[in-house]
Amino acid sequence: MASFPGAVLRPNLGDILRDRWNVPDWERDFTWWRPPAECRILIYTDSTIMLQGGSFQGLTYVKTLLETHAYFYVDFKVDVCNRDGFDPSATVSPGTPKKLTDLDIINKYDQIWFFGITGGNGNLTPGELTLLDQFMAAPKFGGVLTTGDHANLGQGLCGQIRRVKQMRQYPAPPNSPYDWNTTIVQRPPVMGEPADPDPPADFFNFDDQSDDIPQTIRWRRYRTGIFYSRPHPVLCGPDGPINYLPDHQHEGEALAPSVGGNADWPTGAGGQEPPQVIAWGRIKDPTATKHGQEIGVISAYNGHMVDVGRILADSTWHHWFDINLMGLSGSPAPYTGFGSTAAGQAALKQIDAYFLNVGVWLAPPSVQSAMRQAAWWSIVWQDIIVELTPDTPLRILGRYGLDALGRRASRCAVFDWVLPKEPIYKPKIPWWEWRMWPPELIYTDVPIEQYVAGGIVRELITSFGLHSKRSIKEGPPAAKELDAALAKGTDAGVAALTEDLKRETGLVSKLIEGGFSTKRIRG
Repeated sequence: MASFPGAVLRPNLGDILRDRWNVPDWERDFTWWRPPAECRILIYTDSTIMLQGGSFQGLTYVKTLLETHAYFYVDFKVDVCNRDGFDPSATVSPGTPKKLTDLDIINKYDQIWFFGITGGNGNLTPGELTLLDQFMAAPKFGGVLTTGDHANLGQGLCGQIRRVKQMRQYPAPPNSPYDWNTTIVQRPPVMGEPADPDPPADFFNFDDQSDDIPQTIRWRRYRTGIFYSRPHPVLCGPDGPINYLPDHQHEGEALAPSVGGNADWPTGAGGQEPPQVIAWGRIKDPTATKHGQEIGVISAYNGHMVDVGRILADSTWHHWFDINLMGLSGSPAPYTGFGSTAAGQAALKQIDAYFLNVGVWLAPPSVQSAMRQAAWWSIVWQDIIVELTPDTPLRILGRYGLDALGRRASRCAVFDWVLPKEPIYKPKIPWWEWRMWPPELIYTDVPIEQYVAGGIVRELITSFGLHSKRSIKEGPPAAKELDAALAKGTDAGVAALTEDLKRETGLVSKLIEGGFSTKRIRG
């Protein structure tokens, strides 16, 4: 496995990430694919938070990861701008201060990720706050990531933004013992250190945030049945649930504020959509005041349910900084980051998936629709699909379709591609099927998912694939044409499931009318 020794920026970081994610040359190897959805992200910083270098050695790792095309269905375009003009490595107006009102965020970006270090009661102007309201409202539905750290760090950028300001604690606990939110995980001693130091807090030191040992998080479980549950889509990785984040000595805290009666939180047909804490970290340092307690490390607000943009709050920007991911620049082991050991790299791939999922989940509905189009079109000429015929039973077609999609994406993403939570699709699904599902995705093998996937696969291969009059050289259909096929396939899948359910119900009725009973079975 590829690794990087320390936090020094290396020109092959992109190659390391592409190797870890096994990213092929999509344009060369999959010439029939439609272009991925373009998602434009503005990383907005202030003071000494920089793309390269600075107090925390930068956000180079995250930006490079997003741009490696690890998720085939989305192409992230990332800009970095420093509000104070302090960052010479920024991609937007390096060295020049820029307010949000200077950046045309409505037309240029789909998401804004805030990484601020200044405190105070808030530094954004009234004009900027109005602009952010417009950015998050319809028809833009812009997504927002809010971060910070201990005390009031980050409040200068995020402490005034509607809804956003309520999803992180301000001020958070301090950066001093013993009231801090320390998620540092004890590391084994290295050569020259005592095996059992006194006090044990000697092994819970600040620089341990730069080693290869992450914190283990507990994610919210969305029930999917008696025996099954799943995490929020942000924590659903291609290889399963995401269980790790970098650790840090004094994090902030992600919150789920009460929304009842608060006009800042919109109301939709189903009422007010509440934010939720979706992951918790645990304080392990025995000298900490809150030793053994959990803190919210990620909270999420699905604003799409009430026609506004989504919000994600992270307890600390240290989950994202190079100093935590690639290590402390110039330091020897064990402070050389996750890339220095196999165990660290395995944890880092899960953390990678978290970063990528944030970009996907915060995207506006229009961008997510384009992701869905790219995903479905990608399997039309895939080996396990191209050999199927339209007369294959619908549920079998669905199983193959789900398998094909699942080879390139997380289970959560696949579910949303089969049954997107959009008003135009939900009425097509029988109410008795919808009511069995929680708000989030399921891991179980359910008939409706297979039927709808099967209906879509059949429609795609008969309209555009090997069993159509089209040639692969014609390329993908227009977005409207593809959307129409997806809708038609959804209708067909729902209709087939409904008919089968009626048939099964009819058989049961006939058996009852004919005197079928448990007594006769036993006889």
